[in-house]
Amino acid sequence: MFSNPFDSFHNTVAEAKEEREHLDRLLTISTPRERLLVAAIAVLLVILAVWLFFGSVTRSLALGGVLDEPGESPSDQQRSLQALVVVEPHMAAQIETGTAAVLELVTSDLQVVTLEGEIATIALEPSYSELLESAKPMSVYRIELALDEGIDGASGAMVRIVVDLGRQSPAELLGLGR
Repeated sequence: MFSNPFDSFHNTVAEAKEEREHLDRLLTISTPRERLLVAAIAVLLVILAVWLFFGSVTRSLALGGVLDEPGESPSDQQRSLQALVVVEPHMAAQIETGTAAVLELVTSDLQVVTLEGEIATIALEPSYSELLESAKPMSVYRIELALDEGIDGASGAMVRIVVDLGRQSPAELLGLGR
């Protein structure tokens, strides 16, 4: 394009314009292989769009906390544990009683104990929330878990509680399906 330094500017611009006009040949689909590639991309986009609106994604929330005090529930078959967790209020509003939960606890001999149960109660703990003035959007909640099997002597232990929030379509998760 700029090979001849003695060529006029107008000739150079005309050559560049001629080269740009030939670029549209690159956009044509002329072989069966290219058609197959375009069709595969179109099918993939359709499948993605269908999954976006009709598929489902499991949502869960992992909370870190401290076990407060184990208690005995009114029925003798179930044990309950209470934990203090730090969570944002809008996320705590999504947790409902009766929701399935998994409690992961590290024992004193460094064994991980996994207990399954459900959320019995969740309540704001105002006395601890005042300590979190620096983390303003966070609040301390007391969660009581009704477990199928109990554990003794775990008060004060660090726990991880994974709460199942249900299933949603990806479009709802992204805010498109409202």
